[in-house]
Amino acid sequence: MERRMPKRHVQQTQPAPAKKMAKNITGFAFFAGLLIVVAIAFFYAHKEKQDTTIDNTTASEAERLINKDLEVGYPDTPTEVLKLFGRMNQCIYNNNMSDKQFDELVNQMRLLYSNSLLSQNPFEEQRDNLKDEIQEFRKQKRRIANYTVDKGSSVKYKTIQNQDCAYVQMAYFMKENGNYTKSFQEYILVKENGRWKILSFQKNVSKDESKTEEQKG
Repeated sequence: MERRMPKRHVQQTQPAPAKKMAKNITGFAFFAGLLIVVAIAFFYAHKEKQDTTIDNTTASEAERLINKDLEVGYPDTPTEVLKLFGRMNQCIYNNNMSDKQFDELVNQMRLLYSNSLLSQNPFEEQRDNLKDEIQEFRKQKRRIANYTVDKGSSVKYKTIQNQDCAYVQMAYFMKENGNYTKSFQEYILVKENGRWKILSFQKNVSKDESKTEEQKG
């Protein structure tokens, strides 16, 4: 009679718990590392997009002001002249721009000046003085937060030496180290060839209405 050999049961070795745990940890670490890399890449991509948007906004505002055709669309009233003047000042003092843009914007601003004011402020002198003021302005970490101009009903009109003049008050709101200050200036505009031009200005009243950002909110 043929004798059958008993079947041998081969016992499969199970991976040791430590090895299994090590594999799990390695897989988790890889996945976590991948998430971190993706998060960092997303952060920098988003930041770059924000910075580009800010730069484009700044450039767009400067270009809008530079390309504004004042021969065709000159402001009709003293108030509108100073609103445009304030907008130009805010762009020049707050934003970085190329030397070419700076010169072009200063030239645009000078189109708002009277002949008398232009003769007292040659372009090169005004440009250099502005650059010095802006450098000091930024050293103090100041910004023009906003500005307001008298309403039309508050403008005072006078005739001086047969010339129509307008007296308009303008307020600048400055931000410095989380505080806000308000400075008033009075402008005199004169009508030349049917257009209101800035003749002169002086600091009228200065009030320290400083408020922290928390108080202002």
